[in-house]
Amino acid sequence: MKRTRERRRTPARVLLVLAALIPVAAHAQLSQEPTAREQAPAQKGPEAANAPPRAEAEARLSIPTPGPPLDPKATWKDARFCTLGGPAEVQGYRIQCNNASFLDSHIADGFIPGDHWELKSKNWDKAPNTAVTTSPGANLQWSVAGRVYNYGGTLQHPNHIDTYVECTYLHGVDVWGAASYVVFSSNGTCTVTPDPKRSRINRTP
Repeated sequence: MKRTRERRRTPARVLLVLAALIPVAAHAQLSQEPTAREQAPAQKGPEAANAPPRAEAEARLSIPTPGPPLDPKATWKDARFCTLGGPAEVQGYRIQCNNASFLDSHIADGFIPGDHWELKSKNWDKAPNTAVTTSPGANLQWSVAGRVYNYGGTLQHPNHIDTYVECTYLHGVDVWGAASYVVFSSNGTCTVTPDPKRSRINRTP
């Protein structure tokens, strides 16, 4: 009888021992699994190297050093990133100025050297005028000024500058996203309204 009872108790003891070991094994297994950060480590890819973080990309900047050769008469200045996600994207800016005789636009490559950029400015005026300037390709090597003039404005907005500026990518290292520095300046008082980026070929004359 004693042996029979001992045999009946043996499976119960085995189950208790196994039950005690299961959490330990589970803990050991969990401790060996990589964390979410280990599974998807932050990669410092080409995009991070050739463009600013997104929060900085949308912000107004201080003029970088060295800055472009600004006209001494310029009293208003505005600096921004032009950040594009591909070679066919266009970043537009509408710039409106009061009491201004000119609006200058400069551009320079900002990150991986070798990207060439273009700014094209078109001013709505009774004598419409357009300016095009391009960056040489080295970091913070600035283009000459692309200047549009106030020839009297329009009938609806006399003596007023109303300009649309397009920032586009010409050619270069072809690493995306890519960014350039853009600086606007004028002898008047201006406001800058960025447009959403658009994927299209730049055909503005």
